[in-house]
Amino acid sequence: MNLLNKQNLPPSTRDETVFRVSFWGSCFSFIFFLLGLLLGAAFLIYSCFLVSILGIVLSGLYTLLMMGVCHIVFRTLVAIRSPSNWLARIGSGGILLKYRSYLHDDSPGEDPIALKLSWLEIADAQLQQELHTTSGIDGKSQIERWFLVIKLDPRYLHIDRIKEVLDFENQRKPAHFKVDDLKHELFLAQKNKAADLEITRIKKEIEREKKLYPGSRSKMQFQDRPIVFISPDQLKMEWTHITPGRKKLRQLLARYTTVIADQVGQRFDFSKEMTDPEFQSQLTALLGRDEKIEAIKLVRLKMGLGLAEAKSYVEKYLQ
Repeated sequence: MNLLNKQNLPPSTRDETVFRVSFWGSCFSFIFFLLGLLLGAAFLIYSCFLVSILGIVLSGLYTLLMMGVCHIVFRTLVAIRSPSNWLARIGSGGILLKYRSYLHDDSPGEDPIALKLSWLEIADAQLQQELHTTSGIDGKSQIERWFLVIKLDPRYLHIDRIKEVLDFENQRKPAHFKVDDLKHELFLAQKNKAADLEITRIKKEIEREKKLYPGSRSKMQFQDRPIVFISPDQLKMEWTHITPGRKKLRQLLARYTTVIADQVGQRFDFSKEMTDPEFQSQLTALLGRDEKIEAIKLVRLKMGLGLAEAKSYVEKYLQ
């Protein structure tokens, strides 16, 4: 086992196959929402021409909503095209897993971002399919998701060390959020009439952080956790919309380690009535792999809570 950061991450070799998040899914999503934005803008112009107050308000709100969605999807699209968009590198020497999402590529160079496992350290691997069913305005919809589960061999590696770095990653905020913390510290220092030397120190620290992470400082924090522990010795990672596909992954894994037959048909149906044990079981499963957004969605659907109350419920559940 070896933990690697940006600085000592070796370049991929001809022996390795690199798996990435597919570009086309986000591309089609961006085009779809961009068309929605253009449609909203057209209705806004038309409403202004008719001097319809209600039309202006509704089309304006819709246009602003589409602008926000387009901004988020465009950020994802740009991130996918960056060199940081890779999930795994598989070769004869083992498997290199990047547990920091390509959406969070703002870390200090010394931060570990990838885990190198030799084939000796892997007991077996399995692909698992999940079917997520939700209900909305347009009726029921079903999303198919795939995951790769790797069982580790505790005889050859320190599993607790892996848990530590993954826990750190899951609790970590984007690095540029530190600027906001420093600005708040500066505000308190000025309010409490701190010494000029202290205020100058904080201002210099703010400038230093800005230089470290230049560019946009959006408040958006993506909840994208590529790898989580699901048991004392199993790693689970999302393998939906990954290229090359699952067939290539199975071939490579079968060449170097034991591959268990695919597990298919596991269902997460948020649209049906659930008993309390079923609800608790699904909530535990989602939170077990740090899918807080899906967990909050489940709580809102089943308990009829608002967004803030559902978030509070999930946070208390985790304590």
